[in-house]
Amino acid sequence: MKKIILWSIVSAVIAGIAVDAFLWLSKPQVITLNDGTKLTLVGVTYGKHHVAPKVKMAGGRARTGGTRVDSANNTVVVWIEAEHKANQYPNYQLMVYDTANTACVSAWSRTQSQIKNGVEMQGFMLNAYPRWDSKMILRVMSYGQRGQQVSKEQFVVSNPARGSFPKWTPDPLPDTQSDGDLNVTLTRLAGDASFNRGSGVPQKDPMNRAVLAAFHTEQKGVVVTNWQPVRITTSDASGNSIENNSWSSGRDDNGDATMTYQWGLWPDQTPWKLRVEMSRTSGFNDDEAWTVQNVPVQPGSWQSMWNNNGRNSRTNSAFAETTLNGIHLKLFPAIQITDQNFGNGQRQGGVRVTADPDLPEGFRLSVLATDEQGRQLQNWGPNGGGGNYIAQFPNLRKARTLNITVALHKSRFVEFTVNPAKQ
Repeated sequence: MKKIILWSIVSAVIAGIAVDAFLWLSKPQVITLNDGTKLTLVGVTYGKHHVAPKVKMAGGRARTGGTRVDSANNTVVVWIEAEHKANQYPNYQLMVYDTANTACVSAWSRTQSQIKNGVEMQGFMLNAYPRWDSKMILRVMSYGQRGQQVSKEQFVVSNPARGSFPKWTPDPLPDTQSDGDLNVTLTRLAGDASFNRGSGVPQKDPMNRAVLAAFHTEQKGVVVTNWQPVRITTSDASGNSIENNSWSSGRDDNGDATMTYQWGLWPDQTPWKLRVEMSRTSGFNDDEAWTVQNVPVQPGSWQSMWNNNGRNSRTNSAFAETTLNGIHLKLFPAIQITDQNFGNGQRQGGVRVTADPDLPEGFRLSVLATDEQGRQLQNWGPNGGGGNYIAQFPNLRKARTLNITVALHKSRFVEFTVNPAKQ
């Protein structure tokens, strides 16, 4: 009798543990940001046509908000419900890691719709993820008054399309490829270059790693220095592909042009294929360039810089406009960002240029700027698309006006298939 009672107690304990484990595993995964925004992992879809999972509402109703996204190839979309204070929209991106924490890439929201006031459904399409792993880790990088912060919490997502993949054969470095009369030699590719994301990111986090590429360039057999890598699309044999603009450019000790960018891909799947866009930095023809002097610098938000057409914006009118090669360009007043703390004591900002119609395939806008004292300002970009482009200035100093040259010119493209080396 005692044995029967004992086994009954043991069975009850085991059943209780099993129920607790089931409830724990079935609990929604939630990340709470510093500003109180609650992010809930709603689901993951795989394929070419994606519809957001239904969300239960008060009263037992279920809604998706009509959120959907389509892709040309099979891909993964992560669906997240964002709950936040009214009129306080979160600014964040997903960071995608492998379980071994060897590398990460970023993903921004591709689609969103309102479920109710203060709640949106957002879809993040993953163009790159550790396709060979059974699981992937998703963390959140948020931006706000406290600068950039990485969430301590994380989402753990099962890979819906794990598989094996072919192997590519790398070419040895240095490797030379050509586009017309421009010969570009990739002399170095380091996949573990350092990149300081600031105090909001742990030092050993893969977010503090970048890729450094160096290029020797000759045109018509003569070494030239007015061509610079500005965009690199990195892909691997598993189907990952991610496009990167330059975070930092310069010259190495050999005089070769360098580009440091985020993000690289995972070291478990190499070699990488690099499609490099080379762009001129000077030597523009008169019909390619437009110079505007005394462009005002005005305080404003990050959002107003990207979309300063709003009814309440002080910068809703173009400061100057012209037409280059059939493209109508508008230049808006420069913005000094006031709603974000970048943590480096510098006055960051940018300037917006619109193009109508949008840039033809293979063409690029370049923006060169000096302050009222004639000092050249470092700038990133311009980035954007759809006829809307932003050149960012990491340090505006105390400039009140800028002298800006906008150039519309054709890029050159070369491709390399190589193994990244360690520095």
